[in-house]
This record gives sequence, structure tokens and C-alpha cells, in this order.
Amino acid sequence: MNFIDIHLLSLILFFPALAALGMLFLPKDENRLFRWFAFAASLVPFIFSLIAWFRFQPSQPGFQFQETYVWYEAIGSSLHLGVDGLSLTMVLLTTLLTPLAILASFGISDRVRAFMILFLFLETGMLGVFMALDLLIFFVFWEV
Repeated sequence: MNFIDIHLLSLILFFPALAALGMLFLPKDENRLFRWFAFAASLVPFIFSLIAWFRFQPSQPGFQFQETYVWYEAIGSSLHLGVDGLSLTMVLLTTLLTPLAILASFGISDRVRAFMILFLFLETGMLGVFMALDLLIFFVFWEV
């Protein structure tokens, strides 16, 4: 197994947030660059979610592509991600609509960098809600 197979859901989930942080290092007052960077960054999770879609085994019961990382050991909480047929559909829909919504917002001219950064963080929050298998993590992403 390669890195993508092992961490597929983490890549889908956290790539928009990493891209949003990367936007902080782009030159100031380059609105066109911010728009296209956010659009390109939103396509990457869509490609990864297509990979998950085609590798999904509908005949297999339960959650697939599960990943578990210790998050807050004192209370027994972990970053536990996984998808079933319904949540994978919602992940695919979210990653499809985000680039379209970013394209539709190219007319925004006021504080474009902040808008695109927040849009990418919003995508991370939505994806986290659909992938979280731990209640505390679900709540964190719901609040995002």
C-alpha cells in the first residue's frame, strides 16, 4: 500500500486547510492569484474523492478507508475517520460543489484572500462532518 491508500481520507480532509494556510504566503494584492490558487486547491480533494469513490466496495458492510489517530488520550478521543456509502456520496458532492462555488465567487472584489481562505476552511469543516466517526471530532468539525 502506498501513502495515498493509507491516508486517503486525511488527504481529502486536510488539503483545503493546508492550502488555506499556504495562501497566507502568497504576495499581497494579487486577487487573481488568490482566486485561481483556491480553485486549483479545491480540485485536489475532488480528485482524491473520485479515487475513493471508485475504490469503494458497496458490498462490504460498515465503514471503509478508516483511519485512526490519537487526538486527546485523556478522555479517549481520537481522530477517527471513515466513510460509508451515504457519507462518501456527501464527500463527493462537497468536493464537487466547492470548486464550482469558488468559480461562481470570482466576482468578489473585497478582501479576496480572506474570502478564499475561509472558503477552504469551510470545505474542511464540511468534509470533517461527513468523515468523523468520533463524536468529539464530529462536534469540532460541526462548529467549524
